[in-house]
Amino acid sequence: MFSKEEAKQIRQQFWHKLENRTRRLPGQKGKKIKWIFDETGIKGLDLRFDINRERAIVALEINHRSEERRLQLYEKLEACKGIFENEFGGPLAWDYLYTKDEGREVCRVYEELAPADLYQEEQWPVVMKFMIDRMIRLEKAFLEVKDFLLHDELGQ
Repeated sequence: MFSKEEAKQIRQQFWHKLENRTRRLPGQKGKKIKWIFDETGIKGLDLRFDINRERAIVALEINHRSEERRLQLYEKLEACKGIFENEFGGPLAWDYLYTKDEGREVCRVYEELAPADLYQEEQWPVVMKFMIDRMIRLEKAFLEVKDFLLHDELGQ
């Protein structure tokens, strides 16, 4: 087991190394990737990295406060599932009632790598490769369907 401070340092080191690894990608010229994350342009829809002691996840997460709005966005996304997964390059997990570790319910479309343990540094190269590759794909797929998801967003 790690102390609280040791665990914090390991988490910080992981995220720092992941950021540095993105600087070495083709076309980056030493600059870190500017991920979309929560700047999707759609309220309550974010792209996320998640890793714990069991798995690593790259996800599109619908976390709007209103359950009705969450489900509306999820249904719209699910309506273009074929386009989304085709652009992503493979099937994804679709979960309209995903419970996060802290107990909060969201809708998620994601891919996970398991087993993957944040605290096992020897796993980091594989985990980071997975996370970077899948986030690039997820952003590409999201951008392909973003206009459809935004349609009628102004009225919401």
